[in-house]
Amino acid sequence: MRKLVVLIFLVGVTGYSQNKQVLYDFASLPQTLLLNPGAEVDYKFHIGLPLLSQLSVQAGFTGFSVYDIFADDGIDINDKIRNAVNNYGTTEFMAFNQQLEVLSGGFRLKNDSYLSFGYYQELDFLAKIPRDIVDLFYDGNTDIDRRYYINKLASRAELFGVLHIGLSKKINKKFQLGARFKIYSSVFNANTKLNTGSFYTQDGNNNTYTQHLENVNFLMQTSGVFFDNYDDVDSDYVKSKFLFGGDLGLGLDLGFTYHPKKQWIATGSVLDLGFIKYTKNIESYRIKGNYEVEGFQLLFDPNNPQNYWNDLKEEFDKSIVLDTLYKSYITLRPVKLNGSISYSFGQQYDDCRFLINPKIYLNKVGFQLYSNISAVHSYIAATLFYERRLGKHLQTKVTYTADPYSFSNIGMGLSTQLGIFNAYFVVDNLLSLRNLYNAKSTSFQLGVNFIIKHNN
Repeated sequence: MRKLVVLIFLVGVTGYSQNKQVLYDFASLPQTLLLNPGAEVDYKFHIGLPLLSQLSVQAGFTGFSVYDIFADDGIDINDKIRNAVNNYGTTEFMAFNQQLEVLSGGFRLKNDSYLSFGYYQELDFLAKIPRDIVDLFYDGNTDIDRRYYINKLASRAELFGVLHIGLSKKINKKFQLGARFKIYSSVFNANTKLNTGSFYTQDGNNNTYTQHLENVNFLMQTSGVFFDNYDDVDSDYVKSKFLFGGDLGLGLDLGFTYHPKKQWIATGSVLDLGFIKYTKNIESYRIKGNYEVEGFQLLFDPNNPQNYWNDLKEEFDKSIVLDTLYKSYITLRPVKLNGSISYSFGQQYDDCRFLINPKIYLNKVGFQLYSNISAVHSYIAATLFYERRLGKHLQTKVTYTADPYSFSNIGMGLSTQLGIFNAYFVVDNLLSLRNLYNAKSTSFQLGVNFIIKHNN
């Protein structure tokens, strides 16, 4: 049964990003403090609408799109699948990330620092899928002497909650620093990485072919996935895991905002420097060994029958050993890096050509870099952006992003402020709206806040 579960997991991963480039440093939203704890905000106080201050969903697959396979273009589907496999890279990855901000708030301290706090839930999945696995699945082992490696096969799936508190402090007129402390509480985790081993077929001596499994060393770690009685896994169980009854970990975010010259702003942040230690409901599996089979000689002796299939299974179980492990383990959080440089211009004047607010510019252009570093997969994305104020109540941002999914990713953000009421909506990959099935990734964030400005 356990070997079957491991096999299902392997098949499943052959079936995030977390870059929020539009939301990053946009419209002084409270949620930008989660992306850069050293961001500048001009609030006296803010509170997010519970469960609606931020909903974020991101998904993508770098290999191919649904349209590549199912487009109604007169091409045979088998040919389209073959083209998709031929265009598949050495290693592709798929990602899904969802965040729900349950509570969010903040207030300005007497020393003019801004203290923010909250709690959010996150579901994260990332799988790196090597070309060898795809070819073996699609073509089988028809290519004699070719080795199919699992070395690049890696995956992570987890559900957890995060309690956080951060402080953004102005050091001087040019420099602002920030930090955020996090406590993670995990509901479940499953991951596999640093696997080795290969499968290949050779011409045989006694039979047509010889099959080889060589230096196989596969480890899948799980916590909160396998239970003796699944009836115990109800809503109360999940709530208790979210509220620090699960596996716990610690994390730290750091960030800054710097004004090298008037109208120029540089920002940077490093997020999720931390770990989670898994000690509860641990059940991990290691598959290790070498195996070679060239078939077996069929001896049809009615007086001495033999169970060939049982013999083959016993030999396989002796050579390829599956161990069940109950040892605690630690996973490092995927580290996210952000950096940007921007230039603001275009001040607002009244009808008599008097400057309305010398601190506010109507336009901002800039460049942002994002990097995700993890044991499963790491990648970089680059963004050009333009931000524009449209009157007192509306602010917009347009982005162009080149990332592993696409070199033509256009995004847009809208933020409105009516009194203390703030609402925002951010969407990515707008060009794909013409044909959603042809999109390799999608992303959106939305939320509602109540904000009291510092000068009110």
